Amino acid sequence: MSTSSFGEEKASRYDAQLRRALNFWDIAYLEIGSMIGSGWMFAPLLAASVVGPASIISWIVAGILVYFIAETYTEVASMFPRSGGLVRFPQYTHGLFASYWIAWTTLLYVIAVAPAEALATTTYLSALVPGLLIPRTMELSPLGYLVAAVLLIFYFLLNWFGVHVMGKTNTAVGWYKLLIPTFTIILLLVFLLHPINYGGLPGGFMPYGLSTIFLAIPTTGIAFAYLGFRQSVEFSGEVIRPKEIAKGAILGFSLVVIIYVLLETAFIGAVEWNKISVSPGDWRGLTSSILSRGPLYQLLTLSGIAILAAFAVLFIIDAVISPSGTGWIYVGGTARSLYGMAANGQLPEWFLYLNKHRVPKWGTIAALIIGFFFLYKFPAWGLIVTFITSAGYLTFIVSGPLSLALRRLAPNAPRYYRIPAISIFSALATISVYLIVYWSTFDILWGVIVFILAGLPIFYMYVMPTKFSVSKTKGIIAGITYWIVLALTTYFMLYEPIILPYEKSGKLPLLSHYAVLFLSYYVIILALTVGLTLWLSRDIPGDQRIHIKAGWWIVATLFTVLPLSFFGQFGVFANPPIPWPYDTIIAIIIGILIHIYGVRSAFITPDLKYALEKTVHSP
Repeated sequence: MSTSSFGEEKASRYDAQLRRALNFWDIAYLEIGSMIGSGWMFAPLLAASVVGPASIISWIVAGILVYFIAETYTEVASMFPRSGGLVRFPQYTHGLFASYWIAWTTLLYVIAVAPAEALATTTYLSALVPGLLIPRTMELSPLGYLVAAVLLIFYFLLNWFGVHVMGKTNTAVGWYKLLIPTFTIILLLVFLLHPINYGGLPGGFMPYGLSTIFLAIPTTGIAFAYLGFRQSVEFSGEVIRPKEIAKGAILGFSLVVIIYVLLETAFIGAVEWNKISVSPGDWRGLTSSILSRGPLYQLLTLSGIAILAAFAVLFIIDAVISPSGTGWIYVGGTARSLYGMAANGQLPEWFLYLNKHRVPKWGTIAALIIGFFFLYKFPAWGLIVTFITSAGYLTFIVSGPLSLALRRLAPNAPRYYRIPAISIFSALATISVYLIVYWSTFDILWGVIVFILAGLPIFYMYVMPTKFSVSKTKGIIAGITYWIVLALTTYFMLYEPIILPYEKSGKLPLLSHYAVLFLSYYVIILALTVGLTLWLSRDIPGDQRIHIKAGWWIVATLFTVLPLSFFGQFGVFANPPIPWPYDTIIAIIIGILIHIYGVRSAFITPDLKYALEKTVHSP
């Protein structure tokens, strides 16, 4: 099995043409610019509405969990500075099957982020131009669609003319994106601080229970806000000196965590109940108050304090700049994810083509076109963010096994950054990912997993015939069969009898009827996934079957978290069979087992061999 059978050798020719124009500060501000987007403008309100004052703890816990994940990727990126690295690295250690799952899931969420940021900007502007939203649903009006579409086109153009233009623009804007949240925190704490809000109101500091601290992490925009750490990895192939990747990533991430924790603290203290017509201590009522149109902006303008009203003008400008900064970064990130999939051989080679400004040509165009589709399908910020979060963190499940496996497979390879206690850190990264995904709630997770599974037929029909010499006819038969069965069973065994009643009436009674339906659906889809994959694998040459074997742990991740989510605290039942905290303890144990399985599945792939031979580190 030669290295030319897969993507790294071909991709290296295009890698060499990428413009290496980003420095330490550019990397730091790529993270800052990506993380301080729409999340800081909406997540404080949503988190407070779910947890109350204890939402401050939610931000701290999430920051710690995501730190473990980010650290593992930073070491790998310093070892292999590759654009689109998040979808390319899994192929180095776990082969084509595992990397396809990661790449497809990555694509599902990154293409949705830029539209989400355009939606956030448009929503905040509706405070000045009410016609941008439909009042009853708070979704985009025709005028709102036009504004959001123009923003997407702007993000596209900024990327089209080169990474140096986007990177330098983002660094300049980054200063503004840092200053406005910082001044917002200071002004709210100085002028609007009400200490009673932190624990003196009905319900106290934690009015809705301990479990809501964790529920809020993936469901209110907190985990979404931290997703941006990935950009230091995605753009690592365009960094002048790879040794600066870790420094810039750590600085950017640390600053943003501090800002978010302080921002939530300031927001909690600044709520003036009499001015928003909500009973003191009714944190859940915040989402139906005037604050829903723009939480922080409304606090500033409703205060009646001149200096805060004046600052609100600068704030509304930042409501355009902050989400837009994240939006244009993610257009570039989407293009590089498509570039990475093509580098893996999972998409046609033309996704590796660069334009005259040396950026991925067709990936950037695809990011714009698909962005328009997401605007149409998800016309409100809250509708799209929870999907992005759950799918996004599922892609990071490889982070822990990847970094530890590379220590074993390539112990002497040069690294500009080494994680201390890698065995512990890598396991904590895997556990963190599994917990965040589990806490996403079954209401979100079932749809995300169905979308992920819907990508498997593409592996059957395109990747297996082109990379493993599997019969194309058999691949098409398997793929179409999978789509039909998945669609029919999802609708008739899950969506109609379980999801619709749950969405209509809330938590369901614990009846065997629901459990039997779900377990039947689960067994059918699991058998279908395993059976068709094994059927096609029979035609793969013996020395290449290891690629399939090394990817089963990803399948295990999907098919363990789904039933735990259904029967756990954050599932569909009013009295769950696996209540808090036993559900989270089980999730931790499964996370450890998944980590061990993932590490042991790793092997030295042809792509890893080629990458180790050809990687040249700049001084």
